[in-house]
Amino acid sequence: MVGIGEIGQAPRTRLRAGTATAFAVMLGTLATAVPAAAAKIVTIVVQGSPFTVAYGINADGSITGAYGDPDNGYVRAADGTVMTFNPPGSLETYGLGINRKGSISGYWFDGSVTHGFLRTVKGDFTTFDPEGSVQTQPMRINDAGTIAGEYWDANDVAHGFVRSAHGTITAFDPEGSTGTQSLGINAAGTVCGYYTDGSGAYHGFIRAPGGAITPFQVSGSPTLAGGINNDGTVAGSYIDANTGNNHGYVRTGDGTVTSFDVPDAVSTEPNVINGKGVIAGGYLDSRGYRHGFVRSTAGKITSFDPPKSTETQVWDINDDGAITGWYWPGLKGKATIAFLRTP
Repeated sequence: MVGIGEIGQAPRTRLRAGTATAFAVMLGTLATAVPAAAAKIVTIVVQGSPFTVAYGINADGSITGAYGDPDNGYVRAADGTVMTFNPPGSLETYGLGINRKGSISGYWFDGSVTHGFLRTVKGDFTTFDPEGSVQTQPMRINDAGTIAGEYWDANDVAHGFVRSAHGTITAFDPEGSTGTQSLGINAAGTVCGYYTDGSGAYHGFIRAPGGAITPFQVSGSPTLAGGINNDGTVAGSYIDANTGNNHGYVRTGDGTVTSFDVPDAVSTEPNVINGKGVIAGGYLDSRGYRHGFVRSTAGKITSFDPPKSTETQVWDINDDGAITGWYWPGLKGKATIAFLRTP
């Protein structure tokens, strides 16, 4: 089971997911997951749409995502005001990342291929694609305006890319990669993600702003890296060779790894980390239902679900610990509702 890949799939059709250094691994010890008693969860439904998802949240609590059928982009201010948007010519629009300035990265569909876009807080759009791209999917944008993402070429091979605030696009792949996914970026422009090698094994990677790439695996296992903060700490999961299920990990800048699991979880799948080292993600229970969780810097794990949720997807967290994502209030595959969870 591939945790970050599962998290990287939207409940719609366009968002895509992916087709050695030794580290010290310290197993986390937690007896019980703490229920989310004090947290507040607000649902987000745009213009009565039966389909609303939230992908990105910035420092002041502004959220971006998609809604409707066909899909449109939106930004929700911290006061709850919602503004919808579409780049010119778009048939489907997804806002995926939002930075402190309110700039949004995402992609739009022209009926044939997807293109990346940058939307300023004033509402101006810039469309972009790496050379050779037939599908472009920007994932995150940092406060400097640098965007990290991936694109697919004509052979349906995924590659990573970084777009600078000045518009320069640099494509990259770790050595030996047969498919690269860029999922996180920090303030310095350091990118994390994962790639597959010729045997199909997953490796996490960290790409420095200068281009140097450090691949890694946790305990020699297939490894996924979902988020990176300004300290260079990475959160993600690795796959148990015996069960095929995922375990969470935290990897600090010096390469030290701490493994952890949500108590009673069959599979633990962290995918984002904030500047304080708080981690958020999802986990599967023994019935196969997905729930959200948040892990404090001290290792305390709190599980949560919006009211009446039967499936909870966590996508982003800001430095105040506000978490956004979406959930299914009934059968999976029906209507989805975005949420904001504040501590």
